[in-house]
Amino acid sequence: RPDLSSCDGIVLLAGAIVPGKYLRGTPISLRETDNLLRTVPRHAPLIAGGWAIRGWRQQGWTPLRSNLFLCVQDTDATLNHFLESGEFKHQRRTTEQWNDWANHGALSKAVRQHPDLVSEQDGNSTPGPLTYEVEVYQGCVRYKQGCKFCIEPKKGVPIFRTPEQVIEEVKIAIESGVTNVRLGGMTDVYTYMAEGVVELEYPQPNPEPIAKLLHGLRDLDGLEILHTDNANPSIIAENLELAGEITHTLVETLSDGSVLSFGLESADPTVHEANWLNCDTNQLKIAVRHINEHGRKRGARGLPQLLPGLNFIAGLNGETSKTYQMNQQLLQEMKNEGLWLRRINIRQVEGEGFQEIPEVEFRQFKKWVRDEIDGPLLEEMFPLGQRLNAIRWESHDDRIRLPHNITDESHRSESCRGNSGVTFGRQVGAYPILVGVPYHIPLESISDVIITGHGKRSISAVEAKLNLNTASQKQFQAIPGIGEKTAWNLISERVKRNHRGTSFSSLEDAFESIDLVPSELALKILEVQ
Repeated sequence: RPDLSSCDGIVLLAGAIVPGKYLRGTPISLRETDNLLRTVPRHAPLIAGGWAIRGWRQQGWTPLRSNLFLCVQDTDATLNHFLESGEFKHQRRTTEQWNDWANHGALSKAVRQHPDLVSEQDGNSTPGPLTYEVEVYQGCVRYKQGCKFCIEPKKGVPIFRTPEQVIEEVKIAIESGVTNVRLGGMTDVYTYMAEGVVELEYPQPNPEPIAKLLHGLRDLDGLEILHTDNANPSIIAENLELAGEITHTLVETLSDGSVLSFGLESADPTVHEANWLNCDTNQLKIAVRHINEHGRKRGARGLPQLLPGLNFIAGLNGETSKTYQMNQQLLQEMKNEGLWLRRINIRQVEGEGFQEIPEVEFRQFKKWVRDEIDGPLLEEMFPLGQRLNAIRWESHDDRIRLPHNITDESHRSESCRGNSGVTFGRQVGAYPILVGVPYHIPLESISDVIITGHGKRSISAVEAKLNLNTASQKQFQAIPGIGEKTAWNLISERVKRNHRGTSFSSLEDAFESIDLVPSELALKILEVQ
């Protein structure tokens, strides 16, 4: 761990740990934080934001420090006030401060020295998988009576950054080496600079500003992946014509694999009313149909261009065992209708004033979703034989990238390709699918793959365009229809030909020589070079 004994002070900026598997890195934990703080001088001030408040209030975090200040407003503005005055005081940043600090941040060491900004593989440097998240606006248009579990409505009337301001920050980030950007901080992309935010329960989407922002970003040289954040299905459902214009812009400008997270939280009308939730099941279905209608076409990387995601929260007031039955019924109805949901996030409510979660029903619901919805949907969205492009390989033999994957250069060497083991990787994006290949591929390299199988929330694949004249036995065995014996026969025949100074001239030549009819997947995967 780093030695912080010479620090003048500490600012802790950290994200909340959300449900799911972390492959490349995780937010800092309370235990890690405590270990770090033991090396900080007692007199040094510590300023921390919402993550620390959550740990302090809900997880019993009690670091005994006289100079600890937990910010309930904007951490950057609170720090600025402390540096100017020496006083701890909650502060909100102004729009001018927000843009100024964001632009300086895009040039900072946090970006330029980030370990994922550049990838090293066999002595070659390439752009890394770092995704730069830019804040577009703050708050929620439902600030008058927003969801009870959410902090965004408490921020008051939303504050929007202009398209020009966001584009300028991203331009600076690209100059710092960034190639991948996610538009974040938005509770709803459809209400960016919307009409009637103060006056209306359902503000009218304003297609022009978001189009100006997205097309302006796409005009920047060096930007590759562009994804966005959440969407409110009720806004889409109540404003289909205007929302349709925005959806068209999203499909036209975002990278494929984009996901709009829809916060239904519960299909139970009683829970909806008790917690002031933002949409009902009818509005949700309208919005899901709308995104499916416009976004299912596949893009350059082989992914559907734009799909909805769906969030459920357990433990909200008014919840009963029937709530979970209603949730299941809703999902089953959408499945029967042939609608796609890229991800279904099921989490437990945080904070005080909510119900105790019925553990049995909660676990049963999660299992049902994984077995009956996620699995079948995965097979539809990622069918066998589908090609996915630009998979970045991240870990060997474990779904978590372990330290030796980074420190041991053999994991990044071309010499490991085709060796025994498993390699895990993903495409760059907001909600990438985990891809597993049953042999080693150099880490930090990039490959195109052909899908060969499905897990509950991941897929298995084999690299596309495997050279029949150089592939290893493990690579052959990874192809459906080619077992250990067939793989060995292919390699034996190849060795014999090499001794005669020849090689396989075609796929037909290779498989005829061992008296085997190749599978359709084998024909998609293999080639002769």
